[in-house]
Amino acid sequence: MIDSMGFSVKIIRQEDQKTASWSGGATTQMAIYPEDASYEQRNFDWRISRAAIHAEESVFTSLPGYRRLLMATHGEFVLEHEQRHTAVLKPFDQDSFDGAWTTRCRGKGNDLNVMLGPGYSAEMLPVLIRDTYREDVQQRLRLGAAADTVSYECIHPVDGDVEFSSGDDLSVVLRQGDLLIYKINGRPEKPLAFSYAKVGAPVHVVRITIRGSR
Repeated sequence: MIDSMGFSVKIIRQEDQKTASWSGGATTQMAIYPEDASYEQRNFDWRISRAAIHAEESVFTSLPGYRRLLMATHGEFVLEHEQRHTAVLKPFDQDSFDGAWTTRCRGKGNDLNVMLGPGYSAEMLPVLIRDTYREDVQQRLRLGAAADTVSYECIHPVDGDVEFSSGDDLSVVLRQGDLLIYKINGRPEKPLAFSYAKVGAPVHVVRITIRGSR
């Protein structure tokens, strides 16, 4: 963990993430908050995971009290939310739904999941880094966050490696499967921008922004 000027940064390498099997495939927990929370006990505020779905048809675990965002990263899925709606997801399409819904999945591949407890919201943005890419985080957070909000900017390279840097002199290479969590308290006052540069071939990076009250 790196702490500086109201920001804190944590990098969770792929080899430090835990994978567990379920009826439809395997799920890797990338991050959970609070860090001592348990997915099995359902006492977490938010959780990020990725899954490899091996079964042609599967039923998602019921998660009452949680909101879910799901993005396909490889393959194609059809999510059928009983008596709700049906979503067809190709790579980097996403769907949002209540964890208490009965949800059936058809199709094999990989996906990225965000689970949110009460008081939290999130968005996922996929970007293909062909060379370099830069985004003004300070401006975006000033427009979208209240002064008493805490934001978690989570950076995940899906299918390759990327060099990540920010306006506070942080520079690090994130490998495929890693997750960087950049915690920001309130609205940043000093310039803050995220920059990405591909390492090797073009790479898809997904930025997950999670917001909640402090």
